[in-house]
Amino acid sequence: MGKPASSAAVAAAATLGTVRSARGERTRGKLIAAARGVFERDGFARAKITDIAKQANVAVGSFYTYFDSKDAVFRAVIETIGAELAAPLPKSLSSDPLERIEAGNRAYVRIYKENARILAVMQHRTFEDRAMHDLRQRGRKLFIDRAERAIRRLQSERAVPADVRPRFCAMALSGMVHSFCYEAFAQTDSSPDPAVRSEEDVVRGLTTLWARALGLAAPRSPSRKAS
Repeated sequence: MGKPASSAAVAAAATLGTVRSARGERTRGKLIAAARGVFERDGFARAKITDIAKQANVAVGSFYTYFDSKDAVFRAVIETIGAELAAPLPKSLSSDPLERIEAGNRAYVRIYKENARILAVMQHRTFEDRAMHDLRQRGRKLFIDRAERAIRRLQSERAVPADVRPRFCAMALSGMVHSFCYEAFAQTDSSPDPAVRSEEDVVRGLTTLWARALGLAAPRSPSRKAS
């Protein structure tokens, strides 16, 4: 039998493993960031792994250490955005129903607008790639579930009438917000629609539609500017 490793050797190996892991995460992050830029510039079909590796300043062989295909790195790009969109709202939100709805809409609109170009690529990709379609559906379900919980909470607070169907409204309203953001921010091949005056205007308009659909009083004062 070999001589047991000393505690110092074990500690050194663990430290080396941590360094390698941290370096690997940095490289993976660079590849994801580079891939996003290439996909935004070229679209999915024309994007090349060689261009992604070059943009990340790594060898093409290194790309395959982290991703086995262009589809895999594209999914990683979308998952990073999905995590941001799915982040829970602060628990310290106002108890006012309209302010909570507005805060949720503002967060979604801001993140969608910031990521509109890559989300437009994703929208087209869902028609061609089953895995991407399934990823989008999981994200859609997450938002519907969140909206349903919010509506049920409002009903428990007697802010929303009992005859409102939580799941039905959650599906309709979350779909409305997503589709509107796609039309307003991701359709870069057409000039901006005059109905969209500003990001804050979008937040206020969507919040008004939410309020009216749920039987709440529509906002009467201008929305507060995001901090």
